[in-house]
Amino acid sequence: MIKKTMLIVISDLHLSDGTAANNLSPRAFRHFQNFIKRGVRENTKEIIIVFAGDTFDLLRSEYWMTVQDDEKPWAWGDFDKKKIKAHLKNIFKSIIETNLESLYTIKQYDEFFYPIPIYKILILGNHDRMLADIDEFPDMLSHAIGSVYIEKEGYKNQEYNVTIRHGHEYDEYNFEPHDIPIGDVNTTELFVRLPFEIKQEFPFLADELKSMEDIRPQWRIFDYLTSTYQEKKIKSFIEKAVDKTVEYFLHIPYVKYWIKKHDTVHPLDIADRFKYMLYLSKFISVEWVERFLKVFSYFEINEPRYEDMAGSLDSLYIVFGHTHREKISFLSKINDLHRYYINTGTWRESIIASKEGIFSRYKSMTYATFYKKEERDTDFPSFELWNGALRE
Repeated sequence: MIKKTMLIVISDLHLSDGTAANNLSPRAFRHFQNFIKRGVRENTKEIIIVFAGDTFDLLRSEYWMTVQDDEKPWAWGDFDKKKIKAHLKNIFKSIIETNLESLYTIKQYDEFFYPIPIYKILILGNHDRMLADIDEFPDMLSHAIGSVYIEKEGYKNQEYNVTIRHGHEYDEYNFEPHDIPIGDVNTTELFVRLPFEIKQEFPFLADELKSMEDIRPQWRIFDYLTSTYQEKKIKSFIEKAVDKTVEYFLHIPYVKYWIKKHDTVHPLDIADRFKYMLYLSKFISVEWVERFLKVFSYFEINEPRYEDMAGSLDSLYIVFGHTHREKISFLSKINDLHRYYINTGTWRESIIASKEGIFSRYKSMTYATFYKKEERDTDFPSFELWNGALRE
C-alpha cells in the first residue's frame, strides 16, 4: 500500500499585537484544518505544514511609538541592544496573547490528526525575522503552537522537489544582508506612525485606520485616506499628518545613512526613487503624491523579477510569499519536467481600488499542497494551489 503524504504551504498571516493592524479570525484556522482533513486518507503517512514567512509581525505595532529612538532596531550610533531585544520580546508576547485562540487551534492540529505526524516548519520573513534575536523565541513559539522547526532562510525538500522561501530576499527595499532593511523603518515610522498621529486627533477612526495594512498596492494609502475621509476637518488634518510624519522620517539617522549608502552615480537608483518620493510628498498635494507613488510602485515588488529569481533555483517547484498576490507561472522545461513558480499570497483581507478610485475589500485564503510522485502514480511530484475569496 502506497503511503500518502502532504506538504502544505501558507504565508503572510501577519499576526500582530492588534494595536496597528487587524488580525485574522480564529475561524480561518479552523477552516484550514478542515481543508487539510479533506486531503487526508486512511493511509496518510505525514503532513508537513510550512509557514513561509511573515507569520508574525513585529513591525506593525504602536508599541514602537512609545520607545526611545535609541532603543529601536534601526537605532544609529550609541544604542542599547539589550533593550531592543526586550522590546521585541514584549511585542511577541503581546502577539501570542492577542492571537491565543488562533495559535491554540494550530497547536491542536497535532491532536486532531493523530496518529498522523504533523511537522510544522516556520520560515522567517522580513516582518518576523527579528524573532531570531529573542533568546526565548523557540520556547515561546513551541509553547504557543507545539513542536516546530525554525528556518531562518528557507526550506527545501528533495522528495517533494520543492524549494520554499519567503521571497523578501529579492526585494531591495526589504532585504539588507548586513543592515536593517529600509522596509522595516518604512513600515513602522511611516505606515504605523501616520495612522497613530491621525487617531490621536480623531480617536473614533482607530479601528478603521488599522485597515491601512491591507491596502494593495501600498502606494494607494494616501489615495485611500483622502477618498475615505472626505470631511474637510479630517482631510486637512491628514494632509498635515502626512507632512509631519515624512518630516520625522527624513530626520531619522538610519534613513539618512541608508540613502547615502545606496546612492550611486546612476539616475533613479533605489536611493533616488526612495528619496524623491519622500521629498515630493512634503511639497506637493496628497493627490500628486499618490500619482508619484504609482509610478514607482513598479520597483517595489516586481512580479516578473520574482519569476526570474525563482528560475535560478534548481527545484521543480519554487514557492514564495511576500507579495500578498497568489500566482502560478510556468518557468521552464528540464528533462521533460515542467518547472513552476508558485506564490501563496496571503490570508489577510485585501482592500483594492477600482479605476474610478472607489475602494472595496474582500477576505482571501490561499494554500499550496505538494505530493510525492508515488502518491499520485506520476513520474514527478505534483501540486495544487487553492485560493478562496469571501466578500461579506
